[in-house]
Amino acid sequence: MLEITPVNNDFVAEIAGIDLCAPLTPATADGLRGALEKYAVLVIPGQPLDEARQLELAQIFGPLETSVGASIYNAKRPRRLDHAQLSDISNLDESGQLLEAGDIRRLINLSNQLWHTDSSFKKTPASASLLSAQEVTPVGGATEFADMRSAWDALDPALQSRIGELIAVHDYFYSRSLTGFDLAGIPSEWREIQPPVQQVLVRTHSHSNRRSLYLASHIRSIVGMSDDDSKDLLDHLMRLATQPQHVYRHRWRTGDLVIWDNRSTMHRGTTFDEKYRRSMRRATVQDIGPTVPH
Repeated sequence: MLEITPVNNDFVAEIAGIDLCAPLTPATADGLRGALEKYAVLVIPGQPLDEARQLELAQIFGPLETSVGASIYNAKRPRRLDHAQLSDISNLDESGQLLEAGDIRRLINLSNQLWHTDSSFKKTPASASLLSAQEVTPVGGATEFADMRSAWDALDPALQSRIGELIAVHDYFYSRSLTGFDLAGIPSEWREIQPPVQQVLVRTHSHSNRRSLYLASHIRSIVGMSDDDSKDLLDHLMRLATQPQHVYRHRWRTGDLVIWDNRSTMHRGTTFDEKYRRSMRRATVQDIGPTVPH
């Protein structure tokens, strides 16, 4: 039986009494899904998963998506990971050596330090993500999670009414530009593969029926608003949503698996000294469909 220890009443829980390297019973799989629906972030220590087992586990939450690295910027070169459904959240190259400062993989991954929700820049965004830690840095490199349900609940009713039906434009390359990535050098075929998409600004979770903000650094603008007004609103909402009372900070340990619900949370990585090795990989589960009909 799962041992569930909440960090907060309904946001973040640590799971014990489980070996994810072994096959799961249907009851255990149901327990994990139910815990994720309630707590939005699950921390499960001591899980030395290999790539194949991580993917098998992720599939209890739904169909998997292909990594942007495997489909776009790393599509024509060797990858460190063997499976295209895994995103390489590391500072290592395909030989296991530290990435050079100018390596495109390092520059792309810098955007993970911005507040975001995974794959909101895809027509069908992500529901769940499962991040597994193989090597962690001795200091730094934590991941912060923001509860977008409590952030929504805390908004003034007038602001809730104002933004409840708004549509945002999410652009993968826009968020990359915020960390200094040179957009002028992006091949046109990359943009064709990953064009901007529209997503609702406020989501209603299909299981809990709770509403939540759906924010990310990927948002380029709000439909029907000027760029300046869009930026002002988004900056305001981002500040409100990431106040300390909504945020949990996870300090990684080797063997940690953290699972989170992208429909209810935002997250960001934090900085670390890149002389240290960091090796993590993420499996990402597709949602049931677009948030805006296309």
